[in-house]
Amino acid sequence: MTRCPKGDHDFPEEDDQSAYCPAHGVTLLWRGDPITEDDLVRDAPSRSPRRTIESEAAPSATAANP
Repeated sequence: MTRCPKGDHDFPEEDDQSAYCPAHGVTLLWRGDPITEDDLVRDAPSRSPRRTIESEAAPSATAANP
């Protein structure tokens, strides 16, 4: 059972796709594989590198036309 984040109880309605707490109006939807401890670590070796603004910036016009 999954705990309701708004109260000290398990979700009263839960299946393999979602969980719902009518008392608090909280719905959780399951999408994809469950998270692992590595998913919670910022630089875990199993994660692909995070993109940064610098890595996505377009090349400057002066660099393209020497």
